[in-house]
Amino acid sequence: MANNTEKVILDDASGNIIDEHSKDNVILVGVHPSTDSEYADNIKLILNPKSNSPISIDFNYGGYNMQLFIGDFTGDNKSEIMVRGGFGGSGGFEIGVIYKYEDNKLIEIFNQNKFNEENSCSAKYVNNYKVHVNCGTKKYSIDLSSRPKQYLNEIYSSDGSVKPYYEPYVDAPSAIYPIKQVYNNYYDLLIQQRIVGIVNADTLGIIQTLGNLENSKFQILSKGLLFLSYLDAENRKNSKKSKK
Repeated sequence: MANNTEKVILDDASGNIIDEHSKDNVILVGVHPSTDSEYADNIKLILNPKSNSPISIDFNYGGYNMQLFIGDFTGDNKSEIMVRGGFGGSGGFEIGVIYKYEDNKLIEIFNQNKFNEENSCSAKYVNNYKVHVNCGTKKYSIDLSSRPKQYLNEIYSSDGSVKPYYEPYVDAPSAIYPIKQVYNNYYDLLIQQRIVGIVNADTLGIIQTLGNLENSKFQILSKGLLFLSYLDAENRKNSKKSKK
């Protein structure tokens, strides 16, 4: 099959991006290399101000289901442009890039790669069926003792000591949610990162980071561990099967 090179509109939106009372159009265009896939690359972000010339920039990521979200992230009563999408296949990574209009330019103030680099976390199996997670000053512990014996035998010896075969890790962001609290007039970001065990589908827990972009710089408001026990996950799975 020949590669498709036709540019199409991936999404469009509008908001008060230039100033507090403007109504400006935003278009995301790109190419679907395969016509039977939602994957897009060669993406451009175009801002069409009502009273100025269009501003176009290259978007340096390709992904699935690319879309726009318009909202005030900086608290200046103007909207910023968030470009969202997914990549990484079954890994479920998320693209999240935010641009601010300033001096007739679109300036990037957040992207998922920079967040991951500046907020790195590590994980480690430790003796007696535990996983320790280190996120700088934040440290967490996950108890694996309720997991099936067959699973634990992959990681631990009979005396509870760690075998040298596997090492857990904290993945890149799998979800980046714009959220708005009722008493704020701007959006925060809720970012989730999976803690991965012996295989990619083995989610040991999720690191959640809540932050904002006031003054156009990302700052962390809170960070914590979201953990769904193995038994709870199995019960939910069985409950879904019984409803079918």
